[in-house]
Amino acid sequence: MIKVVIVDDEILIRVGIKSCIDWEKHGFEIAGQAVNGINALEVIEETHPDIVLTDIKMPKMDGIELISEIRKRFPGIKTVVLSCYNDMDYVKKAMKLGAEDYILKLSLEPEILLEVLLKVKKLLQSEYISENTIQNTNNEFRKNKYILKEDIYRKMISGSMTPENFVKELTSLGINIDSGFNIVLCCGIDDHSCAPARSKIEDCYLFKSSFINILEESMSKFADCDIAEVKNGEYIILLRCPNTSDMLYNKDLISGYLKKINNSFKKYLNISNSFGINLVPVEYTRIRETYFEARTAMKYKFYCGRESIIFYGDISEFDGEDLLFNYANEKSLLERLEDFDELGVNAIIHSFFDEISEYRVCDPEKVRKGSLDIFHSLMMFAKKFDTQANFISANFSVNPLDLLMTSETISDITHCFEELVNKLFDFINSQQLDAKKPEIIKLQKYIAENISENITLDKASKISNISKCYLSSIFKKEIGEGFVDYVNKTKMERAKTLMQENGLKSYEAAEKVGINDDSYFSKLFKKYIGISPSKLLKINRQLK
Repeated sequence: MIKVVIVDDEILIRVGIKSCIDWEKHGFEIAGQAVNGINALEVIEETHPDIVLTDIKMPKMDGIELISEIRKRFPGIKTVVLSCYNDMDYVKKAMKLGAEDYILKLSLEPEILLEVLLKVKKLLQSEYISENTIQNTNNEFRKNKYILKEDIYRKMISGSMTPENFVKELTSLGINIDSGFNIVLCCGIDDHSCAPARSKIEDCYLFKSSFINILEESMSKFADCDIAEVKNGEYIILLRCPNTSDMLYNKDLISGYLKKINNSFKKYLNISNSFGINLVPVEYTRIRETYFEARTAMKYKFYCGRESIIFYGDISEFDGEDLLFNYANEKSLLERLEDFDELGVNAIIHSFFDEISEYRVCDPEKVRKGSLDIFHSLMMFAKKFDTQANFISANFSVNPLDLLMTSETISDITHCFEELVNKLFDFINSQQLDAKKPEIIKLQKYIAENISENITLDKASKISNISKCYLSSIFKKEIGEGFVDYVNKTKMERAKTLMQENGLKSYEAAEKVGINDDSYFSKLFKKYIGISPSKLLKINRQLK
């Protein structure tokens, strides 16, 4: 709808205009009315109309003054003059000020009013289309220019474009970097894969545009710069260095400024960035190699954490050695797993990564690959209890292996293993006891058939192929008593049977159940049978 405000000090004129045509039918609505120019400006402020129909002669502020104010304050609003025959000099002034047309009050007919309004409406629509076309053209030009610049930088970084052609191509886009020196920064968006969703700007192009606008606007307050994305979520920033100034070479100054920039990103996009910086100013011929040095510095975010600001001069190059979770570490880990020692397992894993973090010489990609050995050991242990092979799918929405391989920091890796170990032990504990019952039955049978042996928990663990700690736990749940109590009780019940039915003496029964200490045997017998061996034998003789 095209909104119209009617301005006239005569109420009959206002009523007549309102009632002479079907406004809504033709795409108009009366947004407001006013009795003079001052009143009209208040109504315009409140309603934001598209057209103002105004009388010329009014008290306090006439139509000429009103049109002049509208032209200054609301240039998009169209005005139409309502006049009398003797007002033609004023009408000419109004037309010079930008009024679109005029209507004589004495000959005001619905058809004439509608014709003028429709003409102005068509003009508004034409201007709207033109403005949108220009805006879209400008947006498309900026978008295409940025895509071209991005492609130029990527070719330069990949080595497929010479420095000379790099400068030439940028110059064709109106970007001049061939004179003077540049400080090169590498900027990486923390957690880039989920950054657009977290920022609530799901359109990738809009997110990137917003990111670059904030970065360019912030950087321009510090120094002349040029910025381009060279891979997903990773940007090159060139800061121009006037030879007469050393302000850019100040670490504290740059760090403070980048922290302010990060605050802006957190405020407006709910994201953060990490920066790698080479403070050595270079000419355009060395931009590529200097960028790789800045990128190496930024990779230290793996050890320093998100929102890091790292200078290339403060780091050492990563060594090329592969990271191995050696045999001694693996043996210790398996022992802790077999003992069902969750704290011990976590301690071994933390100790391994803490040492790596302390020296910071291992390339992050090597650390990620090295973590596969630990993951494999945990999964092999899980297989012993996971009869359905569904531990991962049942406990994780995202496969922890994927999380390990895409982890941005070493603390992400340790946190991933903490969760994995915790859920692994919880999963084992929550397994149905029926899944372990055959092993327990097998163990009970072995105890019964080998009652004369010294059957320890360690030996039972090997027989049942279950860790000691876990065996102790599930045995009590299955049988209702601890393993040691069960073995001793079984031995004493067998000794009782041997004395009652086979007529064996106390020491003979003790030997049969594998106990050579008469005193210890007597103590166990009384504890589990309720009477001493001698009293049992006495009762047997009396019964005979």
